Amino acid sequence: MNSGLIKRAADWQLAGKIVAGLILLCLVSTANAQTIKLATIAPEGSSWMDSMRAGAAEIDKRTDGRVKFKFYGGGVQGNDKQVLRKMRIGQLQGGAFTSNGLIDVQKDSQLYALPMLFSNLEEVQFVRERMDDKLRGLIEKAGYVNFGFAGGGFARLMSNQPIANLKNLQGRKVWVPDGDRIAYEASKALGIAPVSMPLTDVMTGLQTELIDTIMSPPAATIILQWNTKVSYITELPLSYIFAMIAIDKKYFDRIQPADQLIVREVMERIYLEFDRQGNEDNQKALKALIDNGMTPVMPDLGQVPEWRNVVQKSNRRLANEGVIDVRLLDELECYVAGFRAGNQAKDCTQ
Repeated sequence: MNSGLIKRAADWQLAGKIVAGLILLCLVSTANAQTIKLATIAPEGSSWMDSMRAGAAEIDKRTDGRVKFKFYGGGVQGNDKQVLRKMRIGQLQGGAFTSNGLIDVQKDSQLYALPMLFSNLEEVQFVRERMDDKLRGLIEKAGYVNFGFAGGGFARLMSNQPIANLKNLQGRKVWVPDGDRIAYEASKALGIAPVSMPLTDVMTGLQTELIDTIMSPPAATIILQWNTKVSYITELPLSYIFAMIAIDKKYFDRIQPADQLIVREVMERIYLEFDRQGNEDNQKALKALIDNGMTPVMPDLGQVPEWRNVVQKSNRRLANEGVIDVRLLDELECYVAGFRAGNQAKDCTQ
């Protein structure tokens, strides 16, 4: 065999090894690729979905396709409880949950949403700077990766009749989220007969008059179009509402460690922006509701301290029953009291 043939044979052999190596690399890359199927009630075309899709595209690019996201918007996968069930059996790997959406897996994840706990956003921010890491750690310990909390502002009473005092609430069919025992018991403590239903059923409830009064942040009310069924909004912050993503940690741990860091970096950055933007959007939404015909109602200020006292007693009773951790409630209330007293350096950690 002449030297030319020998050289060509060697070249073919080398080329064959390269092709085989590339095929093997592709097979390994495909085998290591993970797709996170994530459900949310946010409708397609919303800013939330746009931002999440942009984040997913960045993650896809930076991990060379090893981590992908597939989103199911508009509540097509059901409410929070249904999404959690689908995560447990592997149909979904994650979801975007509302304030009380994870109470079945981590009871204290709802802490910030306790009714009539905060008076304003300054108090919320002060507490969150001191307690966010602790709550996030508890959620991760329960088996769910999360990327922070996105504030949605305060829920307010909205109805088809003006509500300024407890007398106005009598006979109202007030919605509370399904499974939210704290909101349910707070309503009962105020002498209200609450109607419990999933968030995904609220529009139907308003249309069929199963409910006529809701507690919701203005921005969420507009996004979900509930504002088309209520005419009055009471100017009283009731509870702080927020959202969070939770991904099954067992599934997340299959992702290569370097890729996990990329996912966390991108999603935490997006959620930080959601959090910054959320409260601002809620204020704009409140103005938009009023500008478009919803009538603001000033509460009877003489009754507000009584409402707050009754509701906070209900919160404390449920904490003593184990619905939330008493020590975490003590810590939170300690920070709020310190903020109001001007003692912002007080250490309330247990």
